[in-house]
Amino acid sequence: MIDSSADWWLADPTLWIHVLAGVLALAAGLAAIVTKKGGRRHNVAGKAYALSMAVVVVTAVPLAVWTANWFLLAIAVFSGYLVFGGYRVIARRRAGLSAPTPVDYSGHGSMLAVGGLMVVFGGWQTVTGPPGLAPALAVFGGIGAGFAVFTLLEFRSPPGERTPWINWHIGFMGGAYIATVTATVTVNLTMIPPLVRWLGPTAVGVPLIVYATRTYGPRFAPTT
Repeated sequence: MIDSSADWWLADPTLWIHVLAGVLALAAGLAAIVTKKGGRRHNVAGKAYALSMAVVVVTAVPLAVWTANWFLLAIAVFSGYLVFGGYRVIARRRAGLSAPTPVDYSGHGSMLAVGGLMVVFGGWQTVTGPPGLAPALAVFGGIGAGFAVFTLLEFRSPPGERTPWINWHIGFMGGAYIATVTATVTVNLTMIPPLVRWLGPTAVGVPLIVYATRTYGPRFAPTT
């Protein structure tokens, strides 16, 4: 994936750290999905997933620059934002915060700006051609920007009228795991058409997120 050059001594270790962190993220994310929500094992798996994804995102930035793969960079920002959003839902709840903080505004505001650029660039490339993976870029940008817009609007609502925190947590973390699976499938299952690799996990994962929110929302709502 990385061409031999004077930077091989830096790029190669970064690549391996990126890959190992991605494997850990897949395992930890799956563990968080199948364990009891709110339980100790779920919390440990969730923390491991968030930390490993932080490493994935940080290492993806130099790898994307070295390979001039700006699509990889955009997806790294997208997945990192979703993990950030899911983490902040839990962090704010545990701290008893009802009002957003500057950290929340900066994170969601940044995704709104980046997501808008992804939609514009992906849409333009799709129309002018050759489209390549541009439609996927526009889709992911639209999803990220949509999350950001709805979250920022939610902050303006009275606390009692807001969507239950569990729905936001599942939505953010579920979306992040979809992005993790998408990256894995895209890199390893190259025999599958590109757009199917990039959008297939989303098509499968979104209905599962809807099912999870409907299942766990009522269970956690009485304690919010």
